[in-house]
Amino acid sequence: MADLSDPGVEALLGEEIVSLAATTFVATFAGVRLGRERARNEVDKELRRRFGKPRGTDAHHAYDAVVLQIVLTWERAQVAARAHSGVLIMLPDGSRLLSSTNVADDLRALL
Repeated sequence: MADLSDPGVEALLGEEIVSLAATTFVATFAGVRLGRERARNEVDKELRRRFGKPRGTDAHHAYDAVVLQIVLTWERAQVAARAHSGVLIMLPDGSRLLSSTNVADDLRALL
């Protein structure tokens, strides 16, 4: 388990994963068209923007684990998929999800 003395890690790990995946999806793929690529580091940037830069090895590992869980959630819902070199591709349901008025509920429905 990560060092929970880092307030960013504590806040990040306290988030409900589907809601976090939904808001991160919108931030990562806003303005991206169907089938287009998005660098995976955009997910990292969004989490750092919201929860701060991880400090220490445990914090970095915690952030990496959450990023992977977010991407796996997207893949399970078939809104985005990993391609070569860590690039993320938006899928058709992802395009529809971006126009949703309740992204978290709609992502849950796709799961």
